Amino acid sequence: MTEPWCVLLASREDPQRPGITGYGRGDAPQQASLSKRDPLTATLRRAATVTSLDRIAAIISAPADQWRQSSFKDLGIRNLFVQPKHQGTGYEVLLALLQLENRISPTTPVLFLPADHIVNDEEVMTNSLMTMAEWIADDPGPVYLLGAMPQGPHDQLGYIVPRHDAMLMPTGVYEFVEGPDVRRARELINAGGLWNTFIFGGTVASLIKLFRPRFDTTIAALRAALQSDHISLDLVRTYDRLTSVDFSQDLLAKQTERLKVLHLLRCGWWPLKSPALDPQLRGALASRQMG
Repeated sequence: MTEPWCVLLASREDPQRPGITGYGRGDAPQQASLSKRDPLTATLRRAATVTSLDRIAAIISAPADQWRQSSFKDLGIRNLFVQPKHQGTGYEVLLALLQLENRISPTTPVLFLPADHIVNDEEVMTNSLMTMAEWIADDPGPVYLLGAMPQGPHDQLGYIVPRHDAMLMPTGVYEFVEGPDVRRARELINAGGLWNTFIFGGTVASLIKLFRPRFDTTIAALRAALQSDHISLDLVRTYDRLTSVDFSQDLLAKQTERLKVLHLLRCGWWPLKSPALDPQLRGALASRQMG
């Protein structure tokens, strides 16, 4: 199998989050303990167990804050993709794909890894990522999602309802719902729905296909900006014309026929997003983050 690429989605990360701001800065003792579970550093380390360092990229938004620069100091400058500003996860993903399309083979698996969660069992997570890369290599047509067993009705996450209850192989997606209310979330869980971890992958071609034909004009504009002699200026001009696009809600949820989901075995995956409407789940989230 061709060695995969991993793209870290870091433009949304909150630099005020204790687990990140405490990393390596000698802050208060409670922040020092949290730094051991710094999600951004953990995600980079996780990617490095899946592929070579020169096949790890990160996408961030300008300005490239000091904490981001220090986190990615081991990545080559060509593998650090800087957006003029964050315009939603849709353009975050698209810009990374367009940066890679002329650099890698059309059959190369590309895994997207957000840094907005914590994991207790890294070996299980790493095995899941490697399995996803293998499935992409074997069947490069779909886009693959990683779904986690819900721990309760979380209204800040997406839900993936598989067509079949398959634990060890990918299955089609019957329904994808982003950010349902608690009542709807319970219904989706009862229907076998999984939490969307926002860990996903495919080939460059299969992922770009999600954007077509609706975003063909934007794709052409971004490609032109990336090939110009004034990349930074032309990207700014292009981004100023964009309106925010959410990758999950505006793309994945509307194209379930192009998706397959892999079941993430229990590894202590837990989101950093707090549920707004379920105090019990919110309390469990807070205790896990502090743990």
